[in-house]
Amino acid sequence: MGATLILMRLADALAELEGIEGAQVHRSWWVARDAITDARRGDGRATLTLKDGAEVPVSRTYAGQLREKG
Repeated sequence: MGATLILMRLADALAELEGIEGAQVHRSWWVARDAITDARRGDGRATLTLKDGAEVPVSRTYAGQLREKG
């Protein structure tokens, strides 16, 4: 598994992700569903933990949509 850095606007990147299961979870984060290992809430904040150990913030704006998706 590798990684590549591509600089572009998030809105443009989201348009390229059609067909990949995932969601925007914050104004500057999109996460593939398969990458999530844990979801938790504490101190009024929600975070996702990814397979690589990264902690991703979940904004209130997107939290409801994530709950609906499961």
